[in-house]
Amino acid sequence: MGGEGHVFDMIQRAKQNRKMLQNRRDRTKGLIEKMNEKPLTGYPDKLPEGKMEQIEKDIKAREHDEKVYYSRFMFTFLGILLLVMFVAWGMWKLLGV
Repeated sequence: MGGEGHVFDMIQRAKQNRKMLQNRRDRTKGLIEKMNEKPLTGYPDKLPEGKMEQIEKDIKAREHDEKVYYSRFMFTFLGILLLVMFVAWGMWKLLGV
């Protein structure tokens, strides 16, 4: 029979897969431990004096600029829409009479 070689190969692959799975778990565990031993770097807990006020002022200025931008866009869009409506109304009146 020729099936014994295939069974042996399956058993070998199963052993290799278990070994690879265990190695992957060990690497992941080591990586997680390495990540947890170092504190996260980022923003400091305390800001220098006056920095918070400057940040709040910048945020308010940015919000104001965004409101102005969207207001201008809205009025421009409404103006164009109104102009198109008047032109369509004029054409309708001109052709309808």
